[in-house]
Amino acid sequence: MSAPQDPNIAFYGFTPVVRDSDVLFRNHPTASGDHPKQDPFVANDFPLPDSPLVQNVKSFVQKELDEQTYNHSNRVYIYGVALTKTHFPSWSYDLETYYLACLLHDIGTAQKYLASTKMSFEFKGAIVARDLILSKGGVEDQADSVCKAIVRHQDIFVKG
Repeated sequence: MSAPQDPNIAFYGFTPVVRDSDVLFRNHPTASGDHPKQDPFVANDFPLPDSPLVQNVKSFVQKELDEQTYNHSNRVYIYGVALTKTHFPSWSYDLETYYLACLLHDIGTAQKYLASTKMSFEFKGAIVARDLILSKGGVEDQADSVCKAIVRHQDIFVKG
């Protein structure tokens, strides 16, 4: 008899997903071909999570990042949710955790962190993000998920 699967694996985004977009979208019914599906979304289709944890993290990020990077972080959330709604509607993940990852994915580019380490901005940012989420009341699986996403968000040349 196998042990029951930890529900936090899917909830916090630890379910493996193919990172190679050529593989992920190959022969996909809505994302491949000459005319991929494009749903007509409006801004209200993407309400931002607004828990106390998100409010605390958002306040921190707004103080640390320049306006353009902060706005970029919000666009990453909206585009990602739009892509999953359109092309992967069966995917299950916690929108709050995804939003935290989006808000914090470039925190390592803030001047105070770039100037304080010899690590890449992804690694420094991942550490900062994990510590911040835990200090603001987030659970460890959530903090670990965000941390892992930030470490891996520049794995753009990895195939498989």
